[in-house]
Amino acid sequence: MGGTSEPAQAKASVWLVDDDSVVRTLVADLLARETDLDIDRHFSGPDELLTTLATKPGPDVILLDFQMGERNGLDAVRPIKSLAPGTSVLMFTTCFNPEWRERALSEGASDYLLKSDEIMKVVARIRSPEQDRSSKPHTCRGSTAHVQITNNTQSLVRRTLGRLRLLRN
Repeated sequence: MGGTSEPAQAKASVWLVDDDSVVRTLVADLLARETDLDIDRHFSGPDELLTTLATKPGPDVILLDFQMGERNGLDAVRPIKSLAPGTSVLMFTTCFNPEWRERALSEGASDYLLKSDEIMKVVARIRSPEQDRSSKPHTCRGSTAHVQITNNTQSLVRRTLGRLRLLRN
């Protein structure tokens, strides 16, 4: 009889939700390089995601953008968790805001990651979304955080996309 073979490791199923198709594509390409991750679906907003979750089982992990045009990923955390309680939600945004982070975590998100984080940090959080999330990234200061995000979003996105493109090549 032949030797024993190790069982194939199951891939973690990951769905991406971001209104920027370039970001979705770049992040999906980078994550797809990891043999233990399966980037199953991409969504341009939370409504499309929630419609799918209402009829299909959820993935292991959802990377969820915060600001998506008129829609807000933060408002989708609780409905996602009610439709797919076993799915880990990782907020994936351009700027850290402590109030948004606390709300996301209190409503069921597993973590609050920045798009400017190293891709291997994002991969590590996908692999172990329930690990300690006590480290806090740099903050948009004061009550003007929303204004700062609006004013800085384009430059942050350009810088983040530049980093993602470098990693992809």
